[in-house]
Amino acid sequence: MPLFLRKLLADPSLGLQLVAGATGLDQRGAVRWAHISEIPDPTPWLEGGELLLTTGLAIASDEALQRRLVAGLDTRGCPGVGFGLGVVCDDVPAALADEAERRRLPLFTVPYEVPFLAVTKRVSSEIFDEHYAALRGAVDLQRSVLAAVLADAGAQGVLATVARAMPEVDCVLFDYYGQVLAEHGATDDGVQASKLWAGLVGIGTRRDRFDTELDGRHVHAGVVRLADTAEAVLVVVADRALHEHELLLFEQAVTGVSLELARGLSVREARRGRVDDLLSEVAEHRIGQQALTRSLARLGMDTTAPYRVLCLRTAPPRTGDRPAPDERNVATLVEDVLTDGDRVPLLGRYDGLLYCVVAPPDGDQGQRVHAALQSRGWSQVCIGRSRPQRDCNDLGAALLEAAAAAAALQAGVTDVEALGLSGLLAGLGGDSAAGAYVERVLGPVLAHDARAGLDGGSLVSTLRAYLRHGCRPGPAAAELGVHRHTLAYRLDRVAILTGRSLREGSNLLEVGLALELHDAAAGSA
Repeated sequence: MPLFLRKLLADPSLGLQLVAGATGLDQRGAVRWAHISEIPDPTPWLEGGELLLTTGLAIASDEALQRRLVAGLDTRGCPGVGFGLGVVCDDVPAALADEAERRRLPLFTVPYEVPFLAVTKRVSSEIFDEHYAALRGAVDLQRSVLAAVLADAGAQGVLATVARAMPEVDCVLFDYYGQVLAEHGATDDGVQASKLWAGLVGIGTRRDRFDTELDGRHVHAGVVRLADTAEAVLVVVADRALHEHELLLFEQAVTGVSLELARGLSVREARRGRVDDLLSEVAEHRIGQQALTRSLARLGMDTTAPYRVLCLRTAPPRTGDRPAPDERNVATLVEDVLTDGDRVPLLGRYDGLLYCVVAPPDGDQGQRVHAALQSRGWSQVCIGRSRPQRDCNDLGAALLEAAAAAAALQAGVTDVEALGLSGLLAGLGGDSAAGAYVERVLGPVLAHDARAGLDGGSLVSTLRAYLRHGCRPGPAAAELGVHRHTLAYRLDRVAILTGRSLREGSNLLEVGLALELHDAAAGSA
């Protein structure tokens, strides 16, 4: 514990007697050192927190100098003044005592037989013991925090360990978007987390360490970083400013939280990597049914239970939008929202999109994820949801359906069934039979565009615009920016290449289905 003047005054071996400024005894800070001076104004050489010892040699006969000395020490933050008796003066000068009383600066006498060296040695011994205790406490806390991390106690366990070492403070750990990850001592009678975060946001969190006041309580906060990325904010709240040894303990707490977050992130990233590989194999048809079933079971999925797939996609930014969230932060949020005890959702990435397998399929997982995204201001993240599936071998189709639903870029959760025909066909985009159908109907047209290296003027684009506008040449030509005769020429080329007249309804149905399947397979349904 820090050394306060009251402890020195209570030591009978020193014989110190308080003669003025008693009302300020508990209002001054801790004693950081003891300084002996006989010059009229030693304050330029003081940092604050030093106990001044003097015999009054330079000020004994000048009341103005006595008052000026006390005023300077008060301004500098001196915790007290010791006046040695019997060397220059047998009693404390009246002006010195009067000014100390007026400024509530503790003034005490040091008996003639007690050398200043005895006082300074006692102060240095106490400060040494304080520093040693602080270092010992920091080492002990580091060991305890490391044990909590290794025991998989989580952020809450780490915070509980820290709170035992700092029993007079409340602790709250926020993620960098203001959501509480863990808390200890934050009650209605103490600090309210939501109000606390609002206060922190008000002063900004760009610095790694910062202090503020909230409802008369002192708030000390530190940003927790992994590499160069800010991951969380650790906050402690006390009825006073933290002592030096508590600041050291706080740094150990930040280190412990960093270790816990890094451990959790490492485990999550390793699992996501395994799911990434599996989704790639499924989407690209590089895994058989038995191997897929085994892999899903090893990842904790019940392969006999029905499921759905969620797909998360970030919409293009609009003017005034908040910056798009980092994919890793979105993935972490989804895991936090959907983790139930030991059951961690199957979550991974493929082709730039984030997928999550959820069960049971009739649950509200999508809505819960959407609500969590909204609470962080990430409204540009859209969620697509597949149909319910029962066979794990249909996972590939579910991925396509969820991606097609997310591509609609609608607010909230979009079910693939709401997309109409494109939703109906979305899951067939990667099916071999669907691919064969597309090749049979549109194969020559696709080959023509590939040979010609065409894009905006391709036959496929022309066919798509023609069907989208209900086979009306005028609107289709206007969309393509071509003359109606050019549109007619291209449609004649499609008819020749496919052997299907576009004036017959059955042919239009076949071509339209093939075009939808082609777009679904290309991810642009």
